[in-house]
Amino acid sequence: MSAHTASWPEAQARLTTPAWVWAKALQWLVLSAVPLGLLALIKPWLFDFWQGVFTAWSRVLTLSVSPHLNAARSAIEWTALEGGNFAPSSATLTWSVSGIAAAWLLSGFFSDRFRPLRTTLRALSLIHLSACVFFIWTPASFPYSISKHLQALMDMGYGFMWVIPPMLALGWGLLQVPLYQKLIVPCLVLAYFALMLPHKWLLQAWLLEHLSILFMPVLFFGFGSLLDLWIFVAVYAWLASRVPAPNPRLQGA
Repeated sequence: MSAHTASWPEAQARLTTPAWVWAKALQWLVLSAVPLGLLALIKPWLFDFWQGVFTAWSRVLTLSVSPHLNAARSAIEWTALEGGNFAPSSATLTWSVSGIAAAWLLSGFFSDRFRPLRTTLRALSLIHLSACVFFIWTPASFPYSISKHLQALMDMGYGFMWVIPPMLALGWGLLQVPLYQKLIVPCLVLAYFALMLPHKWLLQAWLLEHLSILFMPVLFFGFGSLLDLWIFVAVYAWLASRVPAPNPRLQGA
């Protein structure tokens, strides 16, 4: 009798677990499909918006690159208005190597509390040092221009926007929030990235033209898709912190 009683919860769990898994899988599909469908629907207008934002600010900042939307409004191509390559000068290389050495030495005084910051700073220093070594030895063979850099950033940024709804459906969709919030919040996060991305490209284009393309590798690896991911994690952490605790006792504790 006791053996039968002990096995009953296990049998009940085996019956309910597949249904729960299928229900969550269906919820994940729905919560992912709604913002993804909206993103696909507004793609031409999104590219129009990105082109307008970059073109307006590039005139104010007198940048030498500009975006051009194709006839089908399905892709943006970046072209340079001038023939300058913005290669680094000897003074820029000297100051860069000196700054790398100073950053590396100063980060050694960081306490263990700031170890993530020290690791990030030294990783960026190594990336920038590799760029300095490249431009010292073979400056003429650098294959990338500012327009190619912006094209890669735009492709990766738009691709990252397609990953946001599935990731939010896995995390935000499992929290105890109303259904309309589960549908609206991913769309608002997409709207934030749609507004943030062109301004990030503008900032990098301005930095590369006023400094040099020597800083392109560190901007690409440190402030490209990696920065987008950090921002997404920060936004999700903020959203999750706004969800009230399901148990008032836990919330009071």
